[in-house]
Amino acid sequence: MKHFAITFLMMLATAVCHAQDQNFYIYLAIGQSNMVGQGPIEYEDSIVSPRFQNMTASDCDIHEMGKWRIAIPPLARQYTKIGPTDYFGRTMVEHLPDNVRVGTIIVAVDGCSIRLFHPDSCKQWTAGDLPDWQRNEVNCYGGDPLQRLLTLARKAQNEGVIKGILLHQGETDAYNDTWLQMVKDVYENILSQLNLKAEDCPIIAGETVDSTYNGVCAHAIPTIRRLPEWIKTSYVVSSKGCAPLSDNVHFSTEGYRKLGKRYAIAALDALGIKVTDDTLDDNSSDAGQFDVDVKLNKKGNRATVTSEKPINRISIVSYSGKKVAQFDTMGIADRKMMVNLKGLEKEQVLIFVVTAIDGTESSVKIER
Repeated sequence: MKHFAITFLMMLATAVCHAQDQNFYIYLAIGQSNMVGQGPIEYEDSIVSPRFQNMTASDCDIHEMGKWRIAIPPLARQYTKIGPTDYFGRTMVEHLPDNVRVGTIIVAVDGCSIRLFHPDSCKQWTAGDLPDWQRNEVNCYGGDPLQRLLTLARKAQNEGVIKGILLHQGETDAYNDTWLQMVKDVYENILSQLNLKAEDCPIIAGETVDSTYNGVCAHAIPTIRRLPEWIKTSYVVSSKGCAPLSDNVHFSTEGYRKLGKRYAIAALDALGIKVTDDTLDDNSSDAGQFDVDVKLNKKGNRATVTSEKPINRISIVSYSGKKVAQFDTMGIADRKMMVNLKGLEKEQVLIFVVTAIDGTESSVKIER
């Protein structure tokens, strides 16, 4: 009887081993509206290799939750649009061996804070006073998006190997070190819950719409770019040249195509596969970035802003990301400007967003 039990357990272990396809690379995708995707779907976007698959994570979908299907958009949920994962998957299968499949699982809620994915604050965030549209999106994930992500990820591990986490979140709150710490916590919790090693599962984060396109949330980029300081196994994907929609918050379809390819280039690099980024061309130069220096006086109630380009406007954003002041030069094109910070003395972190007379923007963060 003992011999039979041992034999049975060995057979069971062998069956599980065979069920998990080591050539099925799975990526978890989390974030807010830009991870959901806001780009209109065009005809060419519906042509997808069967090697690129997507697992439905939402109850609000015509596809059965927890099942793999060919990744024909929309991927995040029913009635959504093109996002970065669409061309992430296409680029991955293009550069991986023919026997390798790629799968994505997307859990994303428009306008959400990074706290939605944090183990200590996710339930508090979902229990908050959310607008109806946001509450409906949370409910599409059973009221607990983080738990839905982990549940489906464990299911997916029976069929393939999780190779990375894709993040596009930050428009709401990526303006300080708190966001960086929260992302680190989120990442480490997912690794722990799924028994993954950081060196085998990097996190890849994308930038917001940049200042070249007058991105509304461009001042989040300096914080996002610091992620590798906090997480060694992280990559940051540039948004240079990724054109937005007219709201200057969300990317256009073509913008998502470029961004998705860059996510894939980073993921391939983590696998030891080098791919040239031909999406970074002459038309995607970082024209909006220019040098800005800010010096506070001793009392902290005035600041001298010096810019490489003549200044048209200075906006000041608080630690939480809320715009608290704006100063216009009234047509006087000067590279130096004195601003009054009266009433802002208690703000520990201020982000100065400088708009030059040519319309480009640059930002600098000041910590008292």
